[in-house]
Amino acid sequence: MDKKPLISVVLPTYNVAQYLQQCLESVAAQTYRNIEVIIIIDGATDGSYGIAQNFCKTDNRFSVYWQENAGSGPARNVGLSHCQGEFVMFVDPDDWIEPELLEKLYEAQQEGDYDLVASRRILVTCGEDGRIIHKKNRHFKDEMITDQQQVRQAYMRMLEMGVVSDPTQKLYKLSIIRIHNLEFPPLRRSQDVVFNYRYYNKIISIRLISYSGYDYRLVVQHAYKTPTDYMETIRQLYTDCQSMYKEWGIDFPEQQMCTFFFRARLYTHLQKVAAAGWDIAEIANDPLARHIAEIAKSDRWYLRFTRRLILSRYFMTLKLFLRFIQIIKERVLHVTQVNN
Repeated sequence: MDKKPLISVVLPTYNVAQYLQQCLESVAAQTYRNIEVIIIIDGATDGSYGIAQNFCKTDNRFSVYWQENAGSGPARNVGLSHCQGEFVMFVDPDDWIEPELLEKLYEAQQEGDYDLVASRRILVTCGEDGRIIHKKNRHFKDEMITDQQQVRQAYMRMLEMGVVSDPTQKLYKLSIIRIHNLEFPPLRRSQDVVFNYRYYNKIISIRLISYSGYDYRLVVQHAYKTPTDYMETIRQLYTDCQSMYKEWGIDFPEQQMCTFFFRARLYTHLQKVAAAGWDIAEIANDPLARHIAEIAKSDRWYLRFTRRLILSRYFMTLKLFLRFIQIIKERVLHVTQVNN
């Protein structure tokens, strides 16, 4: 198509037919033209396969594959197995991207042959009818790190900034993925986090760009999904981070890590468990959960109060408090939706 290298775009899809067309059109409209788009239908039952098949007929850069439902991680692995590009980017089917996103990521990568190029995403809060309620455009500051030791020293900061969380709005080198046999684990939640730190462990350079062009859809709803065994995933993430720091020969930043895990993993999980009406005591009594809560330093009042309830073992009060906070958030979103 042109002299620029081929970029693969992997798009795992499961039951988001109402958003899929918009997503596909946004990828097709990229100003960076030399792309292949690999759609993996992960056992969808809502017509997504037909939408993808029809779109592939209109643009020969797109291809679609079917698999039985296994989760987004295994679907991305199947997508990676079909990639022919020099770089890969992941897009989720209920999101969409701005026309210059790939171009901006590629141009930044070329400035120093960076192993990982990352941008932030635009948070787009939508009603269940698809109407946009609010957009929050956030940016990284431009940054370049070109030394492996400095990359590793920066891991905690990159984790807090969200650089090594979700796999979208990033450009990865497929050569690194192939050489080290990197893949997404078969987890139902946080498989993208595991893939990212596995990739991060193998790189020597990072480029952050101040452009944001990935529209991440947040849908206002009242159903909360969380695996009942997610505490085991938290345990894996935490112990893997400890092992990685040991491998690097760098002191493990325990307080920073516990503070992050409490805010971004444990608190969120407890809130979803409370919303689902499940027993919260088993999770809050878990030795790692209590260790994280004890070490963490929280700057927000509701996190400090949650820590206090966990450490005091006031589990019924904790459950009621988490539901109260969630109800307040839902009402604020409802008011915002009505006003818009």
